[in-house]
Amino acid sequence: MKHVVIAMAVAAGVSSASLSAHHSYSAYDTDRLVEVQGVLEEFDWRSPHSLIKVTDEEGRLYIFEWQATGSLQRRGIHADTLKKGDRLVIAGNPHRSFEDNRILNFKSMRRLADGWKWPNW
Repeated sequence: MKHVVIAMAVAAGVSSASLSAHHSYSAYDTDRLVEVQGVLEEFDWRSPHSLIKVTDEEGRLYIFEWQATGSLQRRGIHADTLKKGDRLVIAGNPHRSFEDNRILNFKSMRRLADGWKWPNW
């Protein structure tokens, strides 16, 4: 029985370590925050990461990498929470190749029409 408990403890430790190591943010410049005001082109509801595609006033497309659908649902976000045409102020850490790919790691957003925001605190 003692060996079973030890094996379970080791398995729990290994699985939690791999869970926290799921994603590296080394591709993003976490010392910079880029804020974009624009129009939602697409909310790509998918796993492992949902994508928010926004076009700014100058027509540049930005792609924000958000959480997986399961994580978002647990926090009250659904596929229809954001709609094409929503005017947003959205911020994220830029990818280290940002000038080439316009990809950002999502941090926050506010919908201008009604003041809804994420995170909501």
